Amino acid sequence: MSDLDGKPHRLEAYRGKVVLVNFWATWCEPCRDEMPSIGKLRDSLAGRPFVVLAVNLAEPEARVRRFLEAVPIPFTVLLDHDTGAAKAWRARILPASYLVGPDGRIRYSVLGEIDWASEPARRAVASLLPP
Repeated sequence: MSDLDGKPHRLEAYRGKVVLVNFWATWCEPCRDEMPSIGKLRDSLAGRPFVVLAVNLAEPEARVRRFLEAVPIPFTVLLDHDTGAAKAWRARILPASYLVGPDGRIRYSVLGEIDWASEPARRAVASLLPP
């Protein structure tokens, strides 16, 4: 998958970091509602090896850009043009989120909206971070 600048991203490049992979769409209200809590989680872990990859599900790039102009997202947005990534990750419900450990393995998955800034979610992420 690539970001909005056309730069390709591969999960392997994030080894050694905890990665939150979040599948979303502009038309998905729970996805939009969840974004601020993902931003708060990311901000609370500033300086730690934690990355958020927001994977847009098969929407035209122009629509995604218009959405981001209205609702800036402070993390990397990737485009899943053909839903291949969503199928590979088995993201059948949006939002769908996956916490990937520093070893590259999926450690947690969540289908549906959660408050990523909540204490249980923060603890789950923190438990995966290297000491």
